[in-house]
Amino acid sequence: NKTLAKAAEMIHEGMPLLELAEKLENYIRGYAAPAFPVNISINHVAAHYSPKLSDESTIPKGSLVKIDVGVQKNGFIADTAITISFNPNLEDLAKASFEALINAEAFIMPNVNTGAIGSKIEKTITGYGFKPIKNLTGHKILRYNLHAGKTIPNTKTIFGDKVFEGEVYAIEPFATNGTGYVVESNEGYIYRVISVKKTGDKYMDSVLREMWKRFKSLPFSERWLTSFVSKEKIKDVLRWLLSKKAIMVYPILVEKKKGYVSQFEDTVIVTNEGPIITTNVAKIVKEYFY
Repeated sequence: NKTLAKAAEMIHEGMPLLELAEKLENYIRGYAAPAFPVNISINHVAAHYSPKLSDESTIPKGSLVKIDVGVQKNGFIADTAITISFNPNLEDLAKASFEALINAEAFIMPNVNTGAIGSKIEKTITGYGFKPIKNLTGHKILRYNLHAGKTIPNTKTIFGDKVFEGEVYAIEPFATNGTGYVVESNEGYIYRVISVKKTGDKYMDSVLREMWKRFKSLPFSERWLTSFVSKEKIKDVLRWLLSKKAIMVYPILVEKKKGYVSQFEDTVIVTNEGPIITTNVAKIVKEYFY
């Protein structure tokens, strides 16, 4: 998991988010391609914050920073995340989601119910005195499909699904000292093509086709459009394609009562001998953190 190790090495308080995201995305491009824009979600922001064009925000002092990265090669995806704490008082919150991930990985086997995995995650997080985020889940992964149906809940659920040998899952416990729910904000800077169709404008159609050619059904950043759309036109292009339901936007997700949120994530392949962990955040945690 070289990309997250790189993030752990270079991140510091005051670092521009745009610099961090672009360095990591370019690092990924050196050996594969990003499966989605680097997410840098800080404090009460739980997920889906990726720096926008000309983003001027920086890593705040004493913050809790989640870095979520995806790598794909020919559509085969690895999805992984770590939490970096610049506040000693928040380290237990980070440890809660990390330990929940490790316990879930030890438990996932063919024919195990996802609700039982969620129960392991919930017990671990509540054991630290925190709450799991109920409306965020892990997810099955298929080729070119990051969220492929089945989910791994972060709480005990009665109606789960069985996992089967050979399936690939991202397991991602989120822990919070807030309410345990996230809500959508009014902002979002990550997009995805949902329909390659004629929109009534030849230029917009050509941009949409180029988006599909480059990103397929995987999420992309407005920053990634600058090689084929002028910066001045990007906002108008995105607005037009959203209005025609040719693309979708991922709203930034925030904890309902502004609680701090931690996250750790691995991608695993389910086998009878135990999971094959393709990303292995535990190695980074041991080397750089706890």
